Amino acid sequence: MSLVRKILLNVLLVQFLIFLYVETVNRQPYDTQKIVQKTSPVQPKELPQSLLYTFWQDKKLQKEIIISQKKIAKISKPKRVQIAKKSKKILSKIDKIAKYAKAKLGTKYVWGATGPKTFDCSGFTKEVFRSTVGIKIPRVSRDQAKVGKLIKYEELKAGDMVFFDTEKKFSGRVNHVGIYLDNGEFIHASSARKKVIITNFKKKPFYKKRFLWGRRVISTQS
Repeated sequence: MSLVRKILLNVLLVQFLIFLYVETVNRQPYDTQKIVQKTSPVQPKELPQSLLYTFWQDKKLQKEIIISQKKIAKISKPKRVQIAKKSKKILSKIDKIAKYAKAKLGTKYVWGATGPKTFDCSGFTKEVFRSTVGIKIPRVSRDQAKVGKLIKYEELKAGDMVFFDTEKKFSGRVNHVGIYLDNGEFIHASSARKKVIITNFKKKPFYKKRFLWGRRVISTQS
């Protein structure tokens, strides 16, 4: 019995020695750098300092840019020249309207007058468009308010007509009209001031509150 025990112990000892040898041969050196790399968060690559690169990450914007580029590519050179000329003509018309209207500053307000020395509000707008760009609009403001493209306050551009309800009791009916200039200003024949004046929406919030809508009779799409 003791002999069997000795044999078993020797077998176990041999197995243990073999185990130690295998572990010693296969063990790799302890690499702390690799461990740090595995546990550390991945560092992002340095991005090019370019706004174009940043914008390009927006897939929606990228798609819009590509569509715009395709549209531009389809337009022939003669067509682009034609568009540029049309835009120039539109700007020229708007400049004429503003210049002529401003030249009438201080002109006396008279109800029912259509110029050239006295005006009421709709008589003033009718005369300005007729004399500068040859556009004939109706005589009274409520009819002028039906002509051209309907424009919201936020969409106003120079040359647009602006319509108001200035009665003490607001009813939403048009009774006053002017011409939008720029930077929140419009020019009109004012019955209150008895002359043609320029009014700023911010400085005179009354008109912003009583603004109904605008109308565009000169197309700015090109």
